[in-house]
Amino acid sequence: MGAVDYARKLARSFVFYSICLVTYLTSVLVITLYVGLVFPVYLWNKPAVVKVTNWMFFTCFNLIGFVFNRSWKCVMLNDLPEDYKKKQRIYMFNHLSSSDPFLVTHIGMKLPLVCTYKDSLHKIPTTRLMMGLSGQLAIKFMYDKANDRKIPVRDSVGKLMKDCKDAMDQGFNLCVYPEGKRSRDGVLQEFKDGFFRFAVEHGVEIQPCAISNSAALWPLKSTFLIGSGLAYINIGKPISPEGKTVEQLKHATRKAIYDALRACPTFNPALETVPELED
Repeated sequence: MGAVDYARKLARSFVFYSICLVTYLTSVLVITLYVGLVFPVYLWNKPAVVKVTNWMFFTCFNLIGFVFNRSWKCVMLNDLPEDYKKKQRIYMFNHLSSSDPFLVTHIGMKLPLVCTYKDSLHKIPTTRLMMGLSGQLAIKFMYDKANDRKIPVRDSVGKLMKDCKDAMDQGFNLCVYPEGKRSRDGVLQEFKDGFFRFAVEHGVEIQPCAISNSAALWPLKSTFLIGSGLAYINIGKPISPEGKTVEQLKHATRKAIYDALRACPTFNPALETVPELED
């Protein structure tokens, strides 16, 4: 990396984090004040209030990522299904970069959307408050010494699934990354069973969504320095769990996301092809 290029990345990152700090703290204040003002309604009808704070939450991060920050751009290649306001679904995305949650805001501003996230984010001041008031759900992790990695706490997973069911009953959609972690090489990884089992048990449709080129916005190997570029979201057709096993539903969803990825202008066949998902 040349000195000039590095200086540009430093400047770009400084601007980005400054935007994050000011916009995020302002949003925390606005959301907290709003809940305080309508607190009697919050006690009587919490979902109604949370749907408003949920929209505020996604608007905040959309402002950070794509309005005030001029280094990132996102194009949605197609629209959500016509019945997206009437039918709750599990929105599943592939995971490439730390910029992915910012991209998801383009959907989160259109419908009530509950995202699952790692509880390690609670180390950031006010995050627990912001996430809680906007309806987001944390997954607790513990360190597995034997395998030298973090794994979800078993009791936390059970509670998470119950909370997800409650959220859907209250009119919220779910947002998950079935790969469980970011892809280090950009290739679509295997999917975890958890939310496919949830979908089969509760008869919930899955909405496959592909994210392409988000690694250009925030490279995986760059913890703090952000990049710049154009990312795409390609939305597939909803997949019904009816008549499918967990494995069948998982394969159908992975194939749908892969096909949506292939249709993105930034798909790189030399690097991103998954042979077993080719027709």
